[in-house]
Amino acid sequence: MTVKPWLELLKLRITVASTVTTVVGYTMARGRFDGPLAAVGAGILLQACGAAALNQVQDAAVDARMPRTAGRPIPSGRIGRGKAALFALLLLASGSAVSWLVSPTAALVGLAAAVVYNGVYTPLKRVTPFAALPGALIGALPPVAGWVAAGGYLSDPVIQAVAFFFFLWQIPHFWLLLLFYERDYTAGGMPSLFDRFDRRQVIKLTFLWIAAVAVAAMLMPLFRVFDHPAFGYVLAAAGLLVVARAGALLRLPVGAWAAGFGRSCRLRFMEINTFALLVSVLMVVDGVA
Repeated sequence: MTVKPWLELLKLRITVASTVTTVVGYTMARGRFDGPLAAVGAGILLQACGAAALNQVQDAAVDARMPRTAGRPIPSGRIGRGKAALFALLLLASGSAVSWLVSPTAALVGLAAAVVYNGVYTPLKRVTPFAALPGALIGALPPVAGWVAAGGYLSDPVIQAVAFFFFLWQIPHFWLLLLFYERDYTAGGMPSLFDRFDRRQVIKLTFLWIAAVAVAAMLMPLFRVFDHPAFGYVLAAAGLLVVARAGALLRLPVGAWAAGFGRSCRLRFMEINTFALLVSVLMVVDGVA
């Protein structure tokens, strides 16, 4: 039996990102890397992998109708739904157990992210194009898990500002994918923003959310997220650059969409993700420095 299909269930690019933001929250609260971080990171990773695998169980029928996802393990027939569901539940249980050893609160936060992902976002996206809004909580919770595992308080404005940033970041992250894979979502029969708005309006909404992400990052020094003032200037410069680059979406003429629109969406997607990574790195460096 090959391991590759089982790894594909884990959506490692997404789940590893959740682990990275868990490290962000932990190091900001603790001020160093230490032994419990490995356990918390492993626990959140396993929980995220379990939620990702369970999502593919839930979405198997939809995935089979979309060219982008038809080759995934379940719709392609390489793994049965029952086996995938059991695998997902085992991952969730083991991840929760590992996190619980360090911090029961962190384990519960990780489970809350899974509930939002599998119990709220996944069914909701079948009925409304705005499912990404509550679904964005998925990205906000991992740094909170790391923060509380390191002894931080949920009421602290620092972690609230960090969680808010990652919440906002999830929206343009998803909508840029929607713009790029519009035909796939239509083929899958999923509601999308294009049911309510024309493409120009969706582009404007996406641009405004990108700008909001940049502003949220620039405001972080006001919440004392950073002890080093220089990082605030780095964030301001990077945020302005991201917004300026995103303006290319607004400038594309209608006739250029077929030739250049997809490439522009892909570039903006890479840039907003790189910006989130930069913010994460700066928070870790500031936390341990």
